[in-house]
Order: sequence, then structure tokens, then C-alpha cells
Amino acid sequence: MTCVSVIVPLYNKAAFIRRTLDSILAQTMPDLEVVVVDDGSTDGGAAIVDGVDDGRIRLVHQKNQGPGAARNRGLEMAHGDYVAFLDADDEWLPDFLAVTLQHLKQRPDCALCLTGQYRGENRSDWGKTLMALGLTSGQWRLPTELSRDQHKPNLDVLHSGAIVCDRNVIHRFGGFYDKDRCTYGEDIYLWLQVVLNYPIYRDLRPLMWYHTEASDLAVWNQVRPPWPMLLEPEPIRRRCPQPYRPILENILNTYAAIAAYRATTVEDLATANRLFEAFPDARQEMFQDWRKRVDYLIANVPNLRRTLKGFKGDRSQRQS
Repeated sequence: MTCVSVIVPLYNKAAFIRRTLDSILAQTMPDLEVVVVDDGSTDGGAAIVDGVDDGRIRLVHQKNQGPGAARNRGLEMAHGDYVAFLDADDEWLPDFLAVTLQHLKQRPDCALCLTGQYRGENRSDWGKTLMALGLTSGQWRLPTELSRDQHKPNLDVLHSGAIVCDRNVIHRFGGFYDKDRCTYGEDIYLWLQVVLNYPIYRDLRPLMWYHTEASDLAVWNQVRPPWPMLLEPEPIRRRCPQPYRPILENILNTYAAIAAYRATTVEDLATANRLFEAFPDARQEMFQDWRKRVDYLIANVPNLRRTLKGFKGDRSQRQS
């Protein structure tokens, strides 16, 4: 059996897919297969994949259903004991698979291994950022108690392109969230369930390169929708071991507070209030920052935010 199956969801990334495939085929651990799932691309990316002369690559096509569905289709075709996922605009450093697989084979109780990453054209080392927030390399198990400011950093590190996971573990949780062509948070829906149930290994050295400059999700000023784990949390709750249920609720409330504030900034009070209703502690958590409380109150008054913006703009013009 092949040691590792690499799954690449492809959607309109013709400009980058060859670079991604080259980084996979250049791995120092050659016992791999590559399953590229063309998710209804219209830019000729699939033809580029077809033109790569390497028997380890398989290309399959489907109608556009989103990255979760594309990864799940690849999982159905995977033969490896382990699976890894690399988006069609990112790349691995040559030792990524060799290092992660060595960690996993030395620690069979760990469900997955993740690494640090470079980010953007300037190759900033995101691992250093995470270490400054208190994260460390080594075997790690989600504690039953974790301060709220540590919830998001310890989940943000679970970047799909920097993970190698036991294939059976992924199947246990049904793969990635794939409803309604979800394009945001479909991966953390899976990884949260994994860390609630298993220890993992973290090697924060940068062994993959997340090309934020090429990513549709890396437009930092866009307002993203709520994470699927907030919209459909019950499967996660059912699969959560009893000792971890309190921290799961804390994590959900933390993410609900973030999503509610994002909605507030675009005056989407319907979404914010639905999140507060579903996760009652999120309101208090968001309001711990007085500026967010003011933003929420302003957004609740029709047209007041636009009036204040206009007043601020007029005042700036008068001062100039």
C-alpha cells in the first residue's frame, strides 16, 4: 500500500498548479500518490495537470461543489495509510512529508502531525508568531482547561496544507464539511473534532509555504461568514468526549463572539443576534472590549453608523 495520499483540490488555479505539483513530486519521501480533484475549473488548470508526466498523479473531475467536497472526493480514492492536503496555490518544502511521517511513526498514538509554515511573498515564519503566543513543538493534547485567548491560536495552527493525518481518523469524523459549497471553515470543522479526541504532534518549523498572495481567502478586509462549526455544532458535540465538553462550549462561544463582531461591522445584526442566541456566552465575551460594545450598539440604531461616518468625513474635509 502507498504510504501517503496527497489530495489537491483544484479550482481555477491554473497559474499555480504546476508549482504545487512540482513541490509534491520533489518530496524526499517518494512513496506517495497524488489525487488532484478538479472542482469544475474553467481556466485550463486540469489540462496542466494532465500534461505532467508522472504515474503517481491521478486527475478526477466533478462539478463545482467547494473545497470540502473536493477533498472528500479525493479521500474516497485515496489508498495511503496517511493522507495530506495541499491547496493548488501552495507548496511544500522538500522534507515536509519525510519529517511529518517520521513523527507519526515514532508516536503511533498521535492522529496527525502538523508543521509551521511560511506565509506570503516575503516568506514570513508563522511559527515564530505562534511560539510568541505560547505554542510549542512536541506532542500535544488539548487540555480540558485553556484560557480564552489561547483558543484560536491553538486551532489556527491546524492549517490543512501543513497536516498529515491517519486516514482512518479522518473517516471516523466523516471528512471535511461539504454542505452548500462551503468555502470557509470547512477544514476546522474536521480538525477540531480530531483534537478533541486524539493527541497530535506539532513541529512548528516552517515546512510548507502558504501563498497568501494567491489565496482567495487571504483578502484580510473581507467579512467572512460564520464558521460551519457554529452553524451545525451538534455532530461535533455528539463526538466530543465528556471531559472535553466544557472546553468545546468555550471554544464555540469564542468563535461565535468573533463571528458576531464581524457581522456587526457590516451591520448584519440578524446574524450577530442569531449567534448570541445560539451561544449565550458569546455576547459577554464580545462585550469585554468596550469598542466592540459601542460598534454593536451603533449598528443597532438604523443609519447611525452611516451618519457618524459621514460626519467624520465632513470634519476631515473641513480640517484639511
